[in-house]
Amino acid sequence: MVRRITLALLWGSGFTALSSLALNLPYVNLGALFVLTPGGLIHDTLLKQSDSAPAILLANFLVYSAFAFVIISSFSILRPARTEDRRVSLWIVFPVAVLVCLACIPTLDPLWPTGMAQLAKKEVQLQEILPLGMDLEQARGVLRSQGISFWERVQESDDDLLTRPDASVSAVAGDRIVVSHIPTDAGQFPCGYRIDVILVFGKEGLLKQRYIHRFRICL
Repeated sequence: MVRRITLALLWGSGFTALSSLALNLPYVNLGALFVLTPGGLIHDTLLKQSDSAPAILLANFLVYSAFAFVIISSFSILRPARTEDRRVSLWIVFPVAVLVCLACIPTLDPLWPTGMAQLAKKEVQLQEILPLGMDLEQARGVLRSQGISFWERVQESDDDLLTRPDASVSAVAGDRIVVSHIPTDAGQFPCGYRIDVILVFGKEGLLKQRYIHRFRICL
């Protein structure tokens, strides 16, 4: 029983790590993503945490270890354990350990989030340089100085511009709306992030509402 559990844990961890690393490979990454789906579903259903690579890897490890235990147990019933089997188990330890170590390096495994610290820093910076009460010309100058492209329009009627779980933005007729979608390098396979900026200026030309927050884009 101990041998079967050990083998199952080795195969489960090795298969999970290999699938995670395979996300780097073209043509193979979609298959690897499908293989990692069980852990992703468990993660989303039970843990309710976004961008948690350790949780996704752990969930897949448990799923595939259990699956491997069933397969190994089935073969063990049909064929008694041999000395050669124990030697094979020992040889598996080293390659599995290497795969697991590689899968724990964010630069090698795309499942780990990247650029999230820079993303948060950029959000804070934009919130600081675009404070409520600044006038329209100042806001235009700030955006241009940051190399941020944007567009403007005059609101024709009272309406909700944005309704999301984290915030909502509304405008009345005559308000001037400035909008920008800022691309970033932050992401977690297979999704990336942009920063959405919505600025609402009243008829007097002062910023009265703003929305500056990340938005997840999954293709």
